[in-house]
Amino acid sequence: MMTSNGGRMAAVLVAALTLVSACSGGGDGAEEPASTTTTTTIVMPTTARLPTTTTVEAYNGPLGPLTGVPIAADRVDSPALVMKIGNNDAKSRPQTGLLEADLVYEELVEGLKTRFFTVFNTQVPDVIGPIRSGRSSDIDLLAGLSKPMFGYSGANTTVLNELRRARDAGVMVDVGALRLENAYFRSTDRDIPDNLYVSPAKIPETSAGVPEPLFTYGELPGSMGSEVGGVDVEYPTKFGRRSTHVWDPASAGWVRMQDGTLQTSVVNGTEVEVAPANVVVVEINYGTSAADAVSPQAKTFGEGPVKVFTRGRMIEGTWSRSADSPRWTLTDSSGGDIPLAPGATWVLLAAGPHSQFATAKVSVIDVESARKLLTEARKSATP
Repeated sequence: MMTSNGGRMAAVLVAALTLVSACSGGGDGAEEPASTTTTTTIVMPTTARLPTTTTVEAYNGPLGPLTGVPIAADRVDSPALVMKIGNNDAKSRPQTGLLEADLVYEELVEGLKTRFFTVFNTQVPDVIGPIRSGRSSDIDLLAGLSKPMFGYSGANTTVLNELRRARDAGVMVDVGALRLENAYFRSTDRDIPDNLYVSPAKIPETSAGVPEPLFTYGELPGSMGSEVGGVDVEYPTKFGRRSTHVWDPASAGWVRMQDGTLQTSVVNGTEVEVAPANVVVVEINYGTSAADAVSPQAKTFGEGPVKVFTRGRMIEGTWSRSADSPRWTLTDSSGGDIPLAPGATWVLLAAGPHSQFATAKVSVIDVESARKLLTEARKSATP
């Protein structure tokens, strides 16, 4: 059974297994109802979640491969657990488990909405969700995690066949709702499909592998990059998605806003701001998934422009990644590695100019504008 560390959420489980059929581009599995009621209080993140650089440098023990921060002894040989978390609209929010994630990919899905490919390794919360369906884009991202466990609600027939082939090829271990019904449950305070959650402790032991580092962590040379306030990734349609991260020195993180409002995650029944240590905006191209003519497929092998946001600074450069070496290589204009700050990383897979659906507008936010955005967002979130 998976070890559950950093459990955050109280939930009352009530039986009643229900599987729902696949939807366009994916599908959602189900199990028992549970209460996921939260308060409306939103609190700021705390730097206690992410060890400082000084702490890490003085530490001689093992470091998390996906964060570069100290990892508990009982997590050293643990595999990565990937969960697809819903982010379609306000009905998906607040999510549970985003704060405990080592790594989050934000990928484009149909309707110019986005979904979270969420990776846990350093710690695994008691409850994660809402869990949504898999996509063709997931397979190449799974390839970089040394045979992780992959959890999702379901998928359409074509994606299920793609995932089955990936499983049989040893790319991942399938721990989705269609295979492990007892690990998933339905919340009673939300509607389908935004109410499916998973209890990682109910996932049995598997043959999953231990992940290798995907990024370089370390000190940022003083000459590398420039001070900025944040970044905004927007799709130019009223039905699209706007993802914003602004630097907050108090939490040493990039506070996230979703469509203009604070992105939060449930911790002990309270909503807490999401503020990762690093945000990496990679410009990729999206093709059309064979599974669905309206479903984008992320092309994450290749190379392209990147903007790395770390420690209140932005470094522009190039990303590269291949099937043979699926870690992300991030280099600046001189060809030097761009080191990330120890801590959680969010990778925004922004649609480049040759994508078949839309091109993301990526805007850098200056320091003063970022401060105003954050202040207004926090005021709006206060009851």
